Amino acid sequence: MKKIYVFMAALCTYAASAQNTTVTYTASTESFANPERGFYQHEETFASNYDPLSQSSLTNYRVNNKQTLILRLFYLDSFINSEISSAFLTAMQTDFTRMRAAGIKCIIRFAYSDDVDNPQQDATKAQVLAHIAQLKPVLLANGDVIATVQAGFIGTWGEWYYTDHFGLPPNATDYANRKEVVTALVNALPAGRMVQVRTPKLKQQMFNAQAGLSLTQAFTTATIARVGHHNDCFLASEDDEGTYDNITSDYAYLEQETKYTPMGGESCAVNAPRSLCPTALAELQKFHWSYANIDYHPGVLGDWQEGGCFTDVEKKLGYRFEMKTGTFPNSASIGGIMPVELKIANVGFASLYNPRTAYLVFRNVANNAEYSVAINSDPRFWSSNATTTINDNIVLPTTMTAGSYKLFLKLPDADAVLAIRPEYSVRMANQTTWEATTGYNDLKHTVTVGTALGVGENDIRTKLVVYPVPANNELIMELDNITDYSVSVYNTLGQRIGVSSRTESTNKMIVNTESLSNGIYFVSLENGTAKVTKQIIVNH
Repeated sequence: MKKIYVFMAALCTYAASAQNTTVTYTASTESFANPERGFYQHEETFASNYDPLSQSSLTNYRVNNKQTLILRLFYLDSFINSEISSAFLTAMQTDFTRMRAAGIKCIIRFAYSDDVDNPQQDATKAQVLAHIAQLKPVLLANGDVIATVQAGFIGTWGEWYYTDHFGLPPNATDYANRKEVVTALVNALPAGRMVQVRTPKLKQQMFNAQAGLSLTQAFTTATIARVGHHNDCFLASEDDEGTYDNITSDYAYLEQETKYTPMGGESCAVNAPRSLCPTALAELQKFHWSYANIDYHPGVLGDWQEGGCFTDVEKKLGYRFEMKTGTFPNSASIGGIMPVELKIANVGFASLYNPRTAYLVFRNVANNAEYSVAINSDPRFWSSNATTTINDNIVLPTTMTAGSYKLFLKLPDADAVLAIRPEYSVRMANQTTWEATTGYNDLKHTVTVGTALGVGENDIRTKLVVYPVPANNELIMELDNITDYSVSVYNTLGQRIGVSSRTESTNKMIVNTESLSNGIYFVSLENGTAKVTKQIIVNH
């Protein structure tokens, strides 16, 4: 037992004070599966000869290969001049059902041809829009397992180049027609899901926007905020085989855009030294890549293996969150406020691009009863190559019972059904913190929730009068029999602050706030059987 204790102590260190404990977490070097990121498997099928997804293959990707994504490329070759058949839509639904059963998600693309010598490369705009309308119910019904959708439909392979109906090179009318297709596709997806286009210029021309998305635009419902990028000739030439129209300006644009939109793709040719590890790592980071093809280009991937960066790419595609430290109170009150600080570093290439909420989970050590409280921090803004400090005042549920509670961090899928599936939850890259059976990350701290704390809070909260707001040098509190109460003042870290107070009558107490710096504090009144906490602002 002693050896086990020493090993555990090396993984997490603790710094305790009278009110708080700070836990320091140890980063992991392990490569593991996480949703909506990483290397993907390419799976294509044709309407003329539908090849359904294999349940066993999908499960193998997730369990043995540690892959959570496939690219499902649907060729609508039989429907260039007609509506999509009900049999095809049914086959699509079966594919989605199997993905869900396997615990994976997909990147989707639709196209009409995979051969530049075919008589037709794509359908008319009217036919494309009609097809999107047909596909919409299936896409909405399965949005939970759709990570993102590539614009597709136009040109050979759906890559928007060799085209019969959308102009090459496109003029203003052609760009307007292309935008109409993108807008229809965005509107056919669940709120929050994004569409990716093949080159920076395509989005710039369609939306008449030369600057990348701003922080205020990010993750809004505007169509422009829901259009990202993919690159299917990564590193294959100086301009990635025409991906970039102007390298200098396109690089700056794409670097900004991909902070808030999904980015991924594949290479299409060896182009040493550009396609070797040094440039690959730099540009995967610069353009915030979330996913890449595990099979293509084999020569490029082989060079990454030989150059020693393949494992690094495997771990860093998308987000990779490392918990650095957590500071938590040692005790808390039922229905009261519990200040929490978490520092999380994102050492991956990218951020999350789909909505997801972080929760603090309280688990009773005696009976395993659990309570979850949402954390006020959007994980999509836990930016890559940066450390985010989360300071939040967690309000403990009034339904809790007194006892000791272990703390966990969970980031489940936003979909209610997938939220209870641990394989769809985000795992932190730390040692001994992942609880695979629940999808929780162990915060390595236990908080004591007192028996009487919070009892009668609602009653006295409604009667308690606190003024002025904000407080200057004094805070006045009025409450029946306030002399029966003790008063405490805490900062946002839960640390008790020494202040003086005096009673003017049995119903009036004055707290001296002159020594407090400007900011937010919490004043707690307790009489042994009841306790109430109020947030105050001090502004001298």
